[in-house]
Amino acid sequence: MGAFELLGGGFAAAFQLWPFLTIVTGLLVGVVAGALPGISFVNAMAMALPFTYVMSPTQSMLFLGGIYVGGVFGGSISAIMINVPGTPASLPATWDGYAMTKRGEVKRALAIAVTASATGGLVSALMLAFLSAPFASFALKFSQPEFFAATVLGLASVIAIAKDRPLVTLVSLVLGIVVGTVGVDPLYGQARFSFGVPEMESGIRFVVVMIGLFAIGEVVDLLATDRNLRPKTEGGKQIGAKLADILGVKGAILRGTGIGCLIGMIPGAGATPGAVIAYGVEKQVSRRGAEFGTGVEAGLAAPEAAKNATTGAAMVPLLTLGIPGSAATAIMLAAMMLHGVNPGPLLFIMDPTMVYTIFAAMIIANVLMIGAGIGVAQLFSTLMRTPPAILAAFIIVLSVIGAYGVRNNIFDVWVCLAFGVLGWGMKRIGFPSAPLVLGVILGPLAERYFLTSLANSQQDWTVFVTRPISATILALAGVFVLWSLWPGLAGRLLRRRTRAT
Repeated sequence: MGAFELLGGGFAAAFQLWPFLTIVTGLLVGVVAGALPGISFVNAMAMALPFTYVMSPTQSMLFLGGIYVGGVFGGSISAIMINVPGTPASLPATWDGYAMTKRGEVKRALAIAVTASATGGLVSALMLAFLSAPFASFALKFSQPEFFAATVLGLASVIAIAKDRPLVTLVSLVLGIVVGTVGVDPLYGQARFSFGVPEMESGIRFVVVMIGLFAIGEVVDLLATDRNLRPKTEGGKQIGAKLADILGVKGAILRGTGIGCLIGMIPGAGATPGAVIAYGVEKQVSRRGAEFGTGVEAGLAAPEAAKNATTGAAMVPLLTLGIPGSAATAIMLAAMMLHGVNPGPLLFIMDPTMVYTIFAAMIIANVLMIGAGIGVAQLFSTLMRTPPAILAAFIIVLSVIGAYGVRNNIFDVWVCLAFGVLGWGMKRIGFPSAPLVLGVILGPLAERYFLTSLANSQQDWTVFVTRPISATILALAGVFVLWSLWPGLAGRLLRRRTRAT
């Protein structure tokens, strides 16, 4: 049977009553979990894993796949509406999405975000269905040096998203990397920067840092300035989206989708690097790149398309090679193994019905995500109508619960509150906090891949440039940084020449 016939059979199976309800239920759980800061759709998938014991192997994958698709987008709802990213991958949505909300364009921002996310997810699901084998063979060529190079590219993208103060952005990024090093050394097992505090030996979780900097910091700023979180309106009505708005960012959506598909198929990369890299690339190619961070539609559309495009792409190495491409797909791998299903090339031969039903479910989930995302966004709109003091209290309680739930440790709550005060202070002096969070996320990954690469190559430092794929990615990261810094350098050179004459 051909791929089209198998996919048709997968759609027929997925549209049966119970499988379809399973997809919808998982999608709603994912959107809600992703939209709640600190909860995380990955945690929701982990908590949902025991419930899959009573399901069939196919039904369990449909349920977890629905949570995955919905959760990756759900984090952008709170990011756009209250400047609190529900997931790390939704951090870029705060830069331009929340700026649009403050202009009274929350409905427009949400419409662009959900359309871009659905498009990216749908394309990646179609890629999963028809291009799994070729992409899997390419992903198989990636080893630790290539993972390190990809992480460096993500760090380089952070410099590229800086507006006019790359040095300040670099300082914030380095500070985040230093915070990420707190804990036990991954190679030698020695405690670093723990200062004799036992709780710090297990490290500082990026989720706790993110909740503190954005959620607590935003609330402290709200209470200090006595401003209102409700979005502005025009003529008593919030500005909605038109078809022309969506068509105006089609290029950003397509570029973000392509980047997300490429990043997503790299095992271990995940949605966060995909979203950050897509934002950096779009900032460089857009005619309004200098305005990014002030509410530019393309700056919202590109990372939204990229992060959801990683969902289907991350399942390529899972189903074809048995290698999870992200934390979420690692949980899906655990569910498959619990049911005695071993992913890999033989799965396409032994049980093609299951494989193509999963493909069909991913496509269905991305189409249904538009309605689910808008529905959950309406719930958040209701919250935003409440008085600012009550809304601030709600965010603080939710943030404290989320921080505590990361490891069920009260120490994380104190860390969250400390970073909340730091985030407020950074906001007051105009110091960017987003690079700090990205440094906490990407820094430990880069360190682990770097040390592992050296250990596997007998401390041969040239391993990063002698492997073609790794060298190409590192060269691209270098070009990316120079490209982003060139306008400032060119301006300085021009001013010096002008003074000299």
